[in-house]
Amino acid sequence: MGGTTATTAAEELGGQALQRSSKTVVFADVVDSVRLIESDEEGTVRRWLGFVDSVEEEISHGKTGRIVKRLGDGVMLEFGDPSEAVQTALKMREDLAIMNQGEPEAQGIAIRIGMHAGEVLRSLDSDLYGRDVNIAARLAAATMPGEIMASASVRDSLANSVDAEFEDVGPVFLKNVPDPVHTFRVVAPHEFPRVAPLLSPEDLLPTIAVLPLVMRQADVVSVWGDMLTEDLIAALSRSHQMNVISRLSTMGISVEKFSLPQISETLEADFLLSGYCAIGERHHTLDLSLSDARTGRVIWSDRIDVEASALLQKNSIFSEVASQIHLAMLDLEMKRAMSHPVPTLDSYEILMAAVALMHRLSPTDFARAGELLDALIERIPNTPVPLSWKSRWHVLKVVQGWSSDPKQEATLALNHTHRALDLDPTNSGALIAEGFVQTNLMHNLDEAEELYDSALEYTPNEATGRALRGTLYAFRGEGARAVRDTERSLHLAPRDPHRFFFQCLAGSASLAAEDYPRALELIKSSLRLNRLHMSSLRMLAVTEWRLGMHDKARGTAAKILRLNPDFTVSKWKRNAPSADFPVGQAFADTLREIGVPD
Repeated sequence: MGGTTATTAAEELGGQALQRSSKTVVFADVVDSVRLIESDEEGTVRRWLGFVDSVEEEISHGKTGRIVKRLGDGVMLEFGDPSEAVQTALKMREDLAIMNQGEPEAQGIAIRIGMHAGEVLRSLDSDLYGRDVNIAARLAAATMPGEIMASASVRDSLANSVDAEFEDVGPVFLKNVPDPVHTFRVVAPHEFPRVAPLLSPEDLLPTIAVLPLVMRQADVVSVWGDMLTEDLIAALSRSHQMNVISRLSTMGISVEKFSLPQISETLEADFLLSGYCAIGERHHTLDLSLSDARTGRVIWSDRIDVEASALLQKNSIFSEVASQIHLAMLDLEMKRAMSHPVPTLDSYEILMAAVALMHRLSPTDFARAGELLDALIERIPNTPVPLSWKSRWHVLKVVQGWSSDPKQEATLALNHTHRALDLDPTNSGALIAEGFVQTNLMHNLDEAEELYDSALEYTPNEATGRALRGTLYAFRGEGARAVRDTERSLHLAPRDPHRFFFQCLAGSASLAAEDYPRALELIKSSLRLNRLHMSSLRMLAVTEWRLGMHDKARGTAAKILRLNPDFTVSKWKRNAPSADFPVGQAFADTLREIGVPD
């Protein structure tokens, strides 16, 4: 019943033409009006008429409402939009309570309101008739003083609206209505006790809501907008980096009616994606905006052309959009974490910022990432997620050459993974972090393989675990297995914000498989995204040398030594998991040939 339905016919009843249309009818009756008039006839009538005048003035500013008629101690209203009807009813009750504040308690006017959405018959004098009008009137009569009662037809129109909450009363038998009417008590959102979901502390992800796209052409059916909205939600839902509010929860919410803070509070969302859609014969144009729900500030926007044929084929046309949105969220949280004190940050903000900063691999950013993870572990010590990430932080510190004591880093990293696995022995992130430590710091590749296998048994599509297991195979010189795992990880994380990491690991697999052109392609792509990643630089030098690009290889080696003047082949062998395998020994030999000090 969401809005006015066009008149279907003109009917002749009693010699008078009647028009049929769909409306939401509202009746409001004064409670105990006889007693009030007996006590203060003139004062009661004056206050009631003044109140109805104010209601009429209020709804005159709306779009679809009007007072049908005044009924002495009651009033009948109609609305084309059930949302406007509910808002008006709640405002009437609120305004009446304010008006009563200056009156003795015994003289306070209380009303009861009933509303029902259905088909009505309109006469030439604009009065309303019909079964659905009677239901609204009977609902008002059956309602308790001070309450608002709505039928299921109203509730179904606004089940996921931010206008009100609907408390299920159940079937109610109304006078002269043969069948019971399913009824709901209507209350303002702040009156209804909200039950917060018992989220695990592990669920440290931001929440995004995709609001229904607004059609730019009024004459175009909204099914296209619905399809595009659903595809956006599906693309975002494939990300492991965010919680996505369900389509049914946002279906009836409009950014044209409610403010972003209202919507975000109702949905408990941190970010809101909204936009407009223009439908063409061959392609559709989307104007999308991502807003920070707390401030209302737009942090990302884009215009996207979508081929109609691609949409109908269910092509994954929005995967790039999902990646850009995640990057925008990461960028916001990084900036917030760098400029705000930790106590003011939400836990998910701390985690997002820490993960982003540690993968930028700047010493300053990397140190800040460690501080953020420590703060998060202190805030929620009984969840494995921050512990797992802090373990990876220690490994990356050694890999980048920023630690003077790799053994100490290994001890700290294992302490974190052991705590994480004590909390949840099946946590994939913790198992992968432990495998990362065992591979890169402890060089226990067999134990690491078991950990990766366990993680991938629980979550087969975990891109990081598959990439790291592929790299383990590369360290042992098992090129074919390494390529299979790392290339699949690229497929699972095509637009990951840290995809340089996946490309680097896939490059190491191709290098182990002696597919040097593919290795060069992957490593260069990785360095375009993170030019200071030491593992990628080392592999680039070796790959260039083996492809006969000797001058380029020497230039890359010179860059490595500028960034890390203490780098030597022997130091690399001490830290390299592949050092005891033929593939690692050949890598060290190539480094020497290039001119890296032994």
